[in-house]
Amino acid sequence: MSESKLYYHITPSGSRIFVEESGSGPLMILMHGLGGTTNAFHPLVSYFSSKYTMLRFDFPGSGFSTYKNPPIIPQFVEDLGSILKTKGKAGETPILVGHSLGSIVAMHYASKQPGVDALVLIGAGRSAIHIPAAVERMSQLAEKAREGIEGIRDSTVANNVSPSSSDLVRTIVRQMISSQDGEGYAVTCEAICGPSHIDPDYSAIKCPVLLIAGDQDKISPLSRSQELKELIGGGQSKVEHVHTGHQHVLEDTKAVVKAMVSFFGT
Repeated sequence: MSESKLYYHITPSGSRIFVEESGSGPLMILMHGLGGTTNAFHPLVSYFSSKYTMLRFDFPGSGFSTYKNPPIIPQFVEDLGSILKTKGKAGETPILVGHSLGSIVAMHYASKQPGVDALVLIGAGRSAIHIPAAVERMSQLAEKAREGIEGIRDSTVANNVSPSSSDLVRTIVRQMISSQDGEGYAVTCEAICGPSHIDPDYSAIKCPVLLIAGDQDKISPLSRSQELKELIGGGQSKVEHVHTGHQHVLEDTKAVVKAMVSFFGT
């Protein structure tokens, strides 16, 4: 496996986005969830970098990426478009892989842009702005993050990782959370529960879609992926479930890889 290229991409909105690029071949973009970084997808690199150019990046406000103005979901989608405009080749249709928040961004982009080869949605997210309790939960999480990221670290690990997973997975997730800037984490929470986060037109998504759901996922249960399968247009969506909590790639890499390989037909 060749060494990853590390660089920053500056978007029109002024965000400075940290990117890791590995491998060669058709373009595969991987987008993490709330509190995640490029490390959330690191286990997939050894499996797919021989066949794909894999671009992992930190959303503005997460990991090493910064923002000029507090981000909102539409801005995340525009930032993805900016990266694709720079890295994509003429006529190339990328595969978009998104975990949780990343899946939201992937679905929004694919609903507006026909040039997407496939979506892989892991622990898929949806808008919850119509659910007052969910908005209140995210608002409280943002408030606690501003007081200090250490105040939400352990509870976040407990909510994300299934009891049956290894201590190594918990350590990796704890390190990702600990690396976050409290304010950046808070504004991301507010973007997720903010008024600009509405569901995309799922019927406009025409590319093949793989939804991967964890049977112990407290954040995005299997039922959500099944609902999305019915909502997404094109009739080419399928759901695979794995024995994990919300950190599917880290908790059961082999099961996620198996589902992706079968979906891609490689």
